[in-house]
Amino acid sequence: MSAHEEERRITCPNCGKLAPAMVYCIYCGAKLPRITPPERVEAPPPRAPAAQPPRAVPPPPPPPTVRISPPPAPPTGVKSEIQELMSNISAYYDRKVALLNLIKSEQISGKVFSKLYEEYSEKLNDLQSLRTRKLEEFRRDLDGKRKRLEDIKITMEEIEVRHKIREVDDQRFQERMGLLKTERDQLQFLVKELTANVEELGRELVGRTARDVLDLDTKTRSFYDSLAKLVEEGKLTSEGRERIKPDIEMMLDFFDSMIRDRKERERKLREQLETFQTRYKVSEISIEEFEKRKREIQEEIDKVWV
Repeated sequence: MSAHEEERRITCPNCGKLAPAMVYCIYCGAKLPRITPPERVEAPPPRAPAAQPPRAVPPPPPPPTVRISPPPAPPTGVKSEIQELMSNISAYYDRKVALLNLIKSEQISGKVFSKLYEEYSEKLNDLQSLRTRKLEEFRRDLDGKRKRLEDIKITMEEIEVRHKIREVDDQRFQERMGLLKTERDQLQFLVKELTANVEELGRELVGRTARDVLDLDTKTRSFYDSLAKLVEEGKLTSEGRERIKPDIEMMLDFFDSMIRDRKERERKLREQLETFQTRYKVSEISIEEFEKRKREIQEEIDKVWV
């Protein structure tokens, strides 16, 4: 009997005592029931690794085809550079006009005025020169690209004809057309961007409304009309006046060129208003009719400067 069996015990069905698991009870001699040894659970045999499916052989590559790449995104920085340039030009016009008001209202001395006015004028001239160079550069580039687009259009038409009459085979046709379409799409994007830049450079006083320009024009003209008085009062020297006078005149011409049509429209409307007022004064029209026409004309005047 093994040591393992001696250690095992069982309750005797006769005497109820816990006796060693033998054939007979050591206490009463009754035959003990036989204990069935627990079944040994054997570990399952190691599983064989799953069979890998046969590796698919990639199909042979298709014959090369001409792929048309998407057109590139417009170059970054150019548009923002132009916007910054035009914004700076507008800002220096604002500063120059503000300076005119300061000297006129005796808030700065003549020496400080002259120094700052010359500084702003010089910077504004530099910016305007840069604007002119950029405008010429973009226009040349735009003309060149538009000409190339026209050449591509003609070449594509020619190749299509040669393909139709079997002078050019299918493969050669696809290759040539693919390359031409790619170049055409790229040029169209560049033309679009260049056009936008040219238009931006052509906008005078960017960010300023017609009423803003009218305000600049009014303040500059008021200063120009008081130049002689400023010299008499000692706020400006005669030499200083003669130095800035041509520049002031150029500014006035510039502002006037932007709003000349609107000013003319307002002038005609005010003539109409004066005419109706006169007709009322001579009793040709009633007060009700005059007030009605006055409101209508005033609304039209307000629309001029929107």
